[in-house]
Amino acid sequence: MNVLRNIIVVLLLCLSASVFGQSIHYDVEPGVRKIQEDYISSWGKVRNVDGYRIQIMAISGPSARTRMEGAKANIKAEYPSLPVYATYQEPYFRIRVGNFTNRIDAYRMLQKILPQYPSAYIIADQIEY
Repeated sequence: MNVLRNIIVVLLLCLSASVFGQSIHYDVEPGVRKIQEDYISSWGKVRNVDGYRIQIMAISGPSARTRMEGAKANIKAEYPSLPVYATYQEPYFRIRVGNFTNRIDAYRMLQKILPQYPSAYIIADQIEY
């Protein structure tokens, strides 16, 4: 009786191991598979969405580019985790920081930045998300 019970236990263990070791494969139509692949690949890319950044400065003039590069380096040193964006839209060089999805997060960071850059303010922008 004890031998029969041991044989049944071993058979059940082997059966359960073979069932759990298998993977499930679904047959999907090629068009549906293409849609799934496109969906997965598009979500892996960086998307631009509406959000907020903090504009640190907008400067123009003969030495504006040099001053902008210096300020950009200082901001990166002070806030290494904060992305910094420098753009030129005639006649201004602008420095903006952050990728904030809501205004509250942008406001919190603005409060930290204001002592060093009192003219900084929040601006709606396309952000990388």
